[in-house]
Amino acid sequence: MPSEYTYVKLRSDCSRPSLQWYSRAQSKMRRPSLLLKDILKCTLLVFGVWILYILKLNYTTEECDMKKMHYVDPDRVKRAQKYAQQVLQKECRPKFAKTSMALLFEHRYSVDLLPFVRKAPKDSEAESKYDPPFGFRKFSSKVQNLLELLPEHDLPEHLKAKTCRRCVVIGSGGILHGLELGHTLNQFDVVIRLNSAPVEGYSEHVGNKTTIRMTYPEGAPLSDLEYYSNDLFVAVLFKSVDFNWLQAMVKNETLPFWVRLFFWKQVAEKIPLQPKHFRILNPVIIKETAFDILQYSEPQSRFWGRDK
Repeated sequence: MPSEYTYVKLRSDCSRPSLQWYSRAQSKMRRPSLLLKDILKCTLLVFGVWILYILKLNYTTEECDMKKMHYVDPDRVKRAQKYAQQVLQKECRPKFAKTSMALLFEHRYSVDLLPFVRKAPKDSEAESKYDPPFGFRKFSSKVQNLLELLPEHDLPEHLKAKTCRRCVVIGSGGILHGLELGHTLNQFDVVIRLNSAPVEGYSEHVGNKTTIRMTYPEGAPLSDLEYYSNDLFVAVLFKSVDFNWLQAMVKNETLPFWVRLFFWKQVAEKIPLQPKHFRILNPVIIKETAFDILQYSEPQSRFWGRDK
């Protein structure tokens, strides 16, 4: 017969898990943790490769575009230069653009619409009806605060004094590169450059005269060399942080880091101009151009923001 000691020992051995079973259980517990780590590693690897691909794609596209722009058909250069000279040699026609627009679009075009926002006791109906960039609904106080910082809200006196002004608008698409129109473009009375249309390094083709630089924050040139002391900087405001950015530029202050997070690309930290050279584009111009002249549909309110 088994002794009492043997019985207790057998019972103890049966109730205690074996070392092999313990190792298996511990291994099974580790598997989910290791699997999760592997999934995270793969996700980060895929994300990293995707970022590198996007950066490479952007770089390659820009590089290819610049290579294509180096060659310009000589006949095209001659035609462009001849046409520009013909425009300048003709007699200046006062209010020609306004008259032509009124004939083309009749009641859809406002002849006497002011180009820049001014101080007013009450916003216009269009300004208060639409959100930026078509109006200033919900932003009236911010607009008034900005206007308090701007000593001037109209064209400079030397431009208003002329009864007739020849104007030219230069975009940032690079279409003038290689045409050698710089000298001709400098002879226009008003040269309007849009967004980051460069001057530095391209003056032979696009000139170096800038009367108005019109842009939104992300489109403003980052280099101080693109600004001249007599330029007018006309801001086009699209969203809430654009008002904060413009205020910082006018007051020559540093834009807070948390505000910068709301821009889709890097914005200028400083604009080397005096407050008297800043203007705010009248949003009714954008509204009239988009909805009345081009007849785009008005943006509709949705649960998450508005239609673009």
